[in-house]
Amino acid sequence: MVLAAFFRQHIAQRQKTTDLALRECRYDALVIGAGALNYHTEDDRSYPFRSYHHFNHWCPARGPNHLLLIRPGQKPTLLAHMPLDFWHEHADLSDAFWLSEFEMKSFATEDEIWAQVKSLPFTAYIGPDKNRAESYGLKTETSNLLARLNWERSFKSDYEIKCTVRSTRRAATGHVAAREAFFAGGSELDIHHAYIRAMRCTDYHLPYETIVCLNEKASILHYQRKRDKTRMGKTFLIDAGFQYKGYASDITRSYAADEAPEEFRSLLSGMSKLQQRLCLLIKPGLSFEHLHAQAHSEIAHLLIEHDLIRGISHESAVELGLSAVFFPHGLGHMLGLCVHDVGGTQTDRTGAVAPSTGRFKNLRTRRILDAGNLITVEPGIYFIDLLLGPQKVGANATYFNWALIEQLAPCGGIRIEDDVLVTRSGIRNITREFLP
Repeated sequence: MVLAAFFRQHIAQRQKTTDLALRECRYDALVIGAGALNYHTEDDRSYPFRSYHHFNHWCPARGPNHLLLIRPGQKPTLLAHMPLDFWHEHADLSDAFWLSEFEMKSFATEDEIWAQVKSLPFTAYIGPDKNRAESYGLKTETSNLLARLNWERSFKSDYEIKCTVRSTRRAATGHVAAREAFFAGGSELDIHHAYIRAMRCTDYHLPYETIVCLNEKASILHYQRKRDKTRMGKTFLIDAGFQYKGYASDITRSYAADEAPEEFRSLLSGMSKLQQRLCLLIKPGLSFEHLHAQAHSEIAHLLIEHDLIRGISHESAVELGLSAVFFPHGLGHMLGLCVHDVGGTQTDRTGAVAPSTGRFKNLRTRRILDAGNLITVEPGIYFIDLLLGPQKVGANATYFNWALIEQLAPCGGIRIEDDVLVTRSGIRNITREFLP
């Protein structure tokens, strides 16, 4: 089935669920804004434009200032901004595979577009331009409606899965090239360029800036520099993805050269197996917070096995927070049009929030997983001075093998991340289909 057919089903489902949400929230219609360009202060350069994610959920049209008008039982209307402009090239939508699912009306100015939705009765607006929407009489306090739309976003349609597969395939090509560049002795900048070149894209096509870390920099979770003088790295961590029709892939891999300490290479092998065990635990009905707790238990086992912590059981290591010193972030998050996608803490479509047990307060996802959810699974072990330093004093200090920690700290850390679709029978690990 071609992508257009999957998109037709996707839009039919969007129309069905949105019609229900509008009835429940007592709105006659919904306007979704793509958003406008934002400019640097006192300059005519704009920031790179990204359409509002709920707009993208309906329509892959590129460019700013478009509006969607959605009314129950009617074909959605795309109010497209097509300015008369010789300064910039604007997207030609005439042969887009998705266009037949919309009634499209083109306008040369923003004012003409907004005039089409002025003073529509009982009409909700979601998007970045709330002030303007209010000035045109649209309703912008829509948290009850937004909760329902966010909930529906967490169940991926076949079209969305196809887009994710395509973004993953492209990203995997880049990851293979990045790995080769590392083992060839390349710098962080060399590796980043190899990643981009293999996918034949620009940085704009990435869902987030690549994280390319040699050696100790892997201990910085969102490291962004691209050093060019540091080469022949002993260890390497790359966190990078791609976007297709707005849908992101989010993949992390860690590698060690032969020159890396043997204990670190063994730790990396253990983490790879640990990550796959966690993936295989996923099924409908599983609490993601429970899976995160299991990750801490497994990581504590691994730390004890490699003598990084000693003289304590893995249960006590988790309870005392020792595993969190090495694994300070959440196990994963919802994935989709946003890299950290919406709906991760909801328990139902009305917006009720999943209660925290108190042990893990900052998880991005606390859902009870269900078929159609797309999540990342990304356990890690890091040697972070900011977290290790306070442990050198106090009652817990004797549990740490400080000599081994000092030996492995220049290696930075390890993270392995796959994008996993929850299915009725278990999982589909989309990442492993292209990057074993």
